[in-house]
Parts: sequence; structure tokens; C-alpha cells
Amino acid sequence: MNKLVCRVMASVAGLAVLAMTATLAHAHAGNAMAQAPDAGCALPSEPEGIPAAIDAAITGPADKDRACMKALLIPEARLTFMALGADGAPTYTLQTLDEWIARVKARGHVMLEEKQLKFHIERYSNIAHVWSTYALYTDGKQTARGINSIDAIKEAGGWRVSSIVVQAESATAPLPKEYLP
Repeated sequence: MNKLVCRVMASVAGLAVLAMTATLAHAHAGNAMAQAPDAGCALPSEPEGIPAAIDAAITGPADKDRACMKALLIPEARLTFMALGADGAPTYTLQTLDEWIARVKARGHVMLEEKQLKFHIERYSNIAHVWSTYALYTDGKQTARGINSIDAIKEAGGWRVSSIVVQAESATAPLPKEYLP
């Protein structure tokens, strides 16, 4: 190939890379803007506010609007639900936030209330881990209790959750006394 053709091809390739980079940056910025909390869904300013924000986002009718939950969790967040199978082997179910919302919404208008009973936070700079004992109530009756393992990151607007791993207490896996209030 002659040098002129090579230069033209390199320029076109360079422009294509710039266009793709700009498109990805715009898509990422648009995604972040779409997930920004509204006035009623302020992000926690410190990791200590994460348990209360989760409680507020979950508590209410099962079929309520989940805008605050969507604001609190990053778009790529995953929820992992651990359990023990009948044979005692650990199993898990992995869900996106939208899958979790659909599963909970299917419960109709029952009233849910989640309470973080006791939590411990470890933090380094812009990342935090919250180890939290929770209780879940359905129509005023406790239906579950267990541990939430919550990972969070700090963004310009506050703290957001990147993942939650949940394991409910069971007869074969009772909560240790040090995790109880």
C-alpha cells in the first residue's frame, strides 16, 4: 500500500475509535443520569446511612414504586440469595435489581418492612462493606431474619450499593449471638 492510503486508513480508524469512545462515554453518562436519585431518594452521604436507605427502599407495599431502590443500587448491581439445599449443600440465586423488583412486585399489595438490626462497617476511601443483621416482616409478622453482606462505592452524589449477598437464618444455620442486637 502506498503511504497516503495508509495515512487515510489510520485517520479513519482513529476517528472511528474516537466516535466509539464518545458514544460509550455518553451512554455511561446517560445511564448514570437516568439512575440519579430524585429529591425523595437522596443517597447516603456516609456508609452508616446505607442500612437505613435499604430499609426505606424495601419497606412498603410489595408492589410500590422502586425508584429509590434503583437510585440506591448501581445499574450493574446484583443480589445473591444464599440458601441451604435439602441435602445441606449451599445454593444460590443471582438476580438483577429488575428481576428482584419483579419477584417482589408479584407478591401484590402485602406490606413489607425490612429492619437492619445490627451492622458493622469497614471502609477504605471510596469503598465500604456493611455486614448487617436484618429482619423482614410481611404484613406485620416476621417472616425472615438473616445477614446482608453489602458492598458500596462512593460516587459524587453519595454512596451506592454495588452488590448484596443475603442469607436467611435457618434451623441448620442460626444466627450467631454476636450478630444479634
